[in-house]
Amino acid sequence: MRYPRLRQHNQHGGLVASDALLMCFYMQHPNKRIAPAILRALQTIRERIHPYQFAWYDAGEGQAEPLDDFAWEQLHMRTLNPEPGMSAYLILDGPSTKVDDLRVHYRGLDVWPSPWPEQKDGVSVLYVRLPTEFLVERGADEVRALALDVAAELPFNSGYVDFALCSDGWHFDEALKLIRPPYPGVHLAPSSANLRMNTWVDGVHWMNFLGEPVLGKLGGVSSLRAHLGFPGIILQEMSGDRVLITLGAQPEAGDVEAGQALPRHRALARLLDPYLYRSDMDDLYPATEDLLRWERRFLD
Repeated sequence: MRYPRLRQHNQHGGLVASDALLMCFYMQHPNKRIAPAILRALQTIRERIHPYQFAWYDAGEGQAEPLDDFAWEQLHMRTLNPEPGMSAYLILDGPSTKVDDLRVHYRGLDVWPSPWPEQKDGVSVLYVRLPTEFLVERGADEVRALALDVAAELPFNSGYVDFALCSDGWHFDEALKLIRPPYPGVHLAPSSANLRMNTWVDGVHWMNFLGEPVLGKLGGVSSLRAHLGFPGIILQEMSGDRVLITLGAQPEAGDVEAGQALPRHRALARLLDPYLYRSDMDDLYPATEDLLRWERRFLD
């Protein structure tokens, strides 16, 4: 599979959007319950992506510091024991710190559910961005195996793995022009974790991890099998009332000019429609009409 090279630069030549491989998991759990599992997942990622490696961490106030063994141990302790009343917060970057390089963003809530109405949609999130080269070099089977091992550690409500276009929210409109309409399979994603997912499902992807409550609302795995009897859709049951729905052997960017309509994506989108996240639910980056239409590209 060949993947399009997607790049968007600002007026100063800085890279503000890039293609990447994304792995995200959303969890309605406080940090104290999931921090050990998060650290095990991060250690798995760190070992399995070699020779790719994390080089920097966010030291606060926009400062990046080198990630050596001592810093890694300190970050472990900070994740396990954040300051009282504070959420756990962890950002690791690759050597370049750019949007086309490695990134891990973890935010673990100090309390869930939140007692503050304005934070009612908050969830704990693990966001992992890998360069597209990792997918091309290692192949989809190795990516799938890594994702399953990471997912096995986490009590996720939902999650996904996919080929994506990553951009900060301020540049979404310009980035969207790179993929709309030619590449319907490319997910437009922020360059860090979306913290306000609640129980919504973050789009339709190559690998779709579903847990409660959405899996139960859909009637469980048996109902999914009845509704998704489409060639190339693979359902894999996981422990704890969870399931992985994989659409095809590898991520597909799609190609409108070649008539690639991605029917597997459309079939799953129709089923998940009531539970899909919409960008207009987030007031940080007000959604444009073009963005909302793109999010419904498998439904309209």
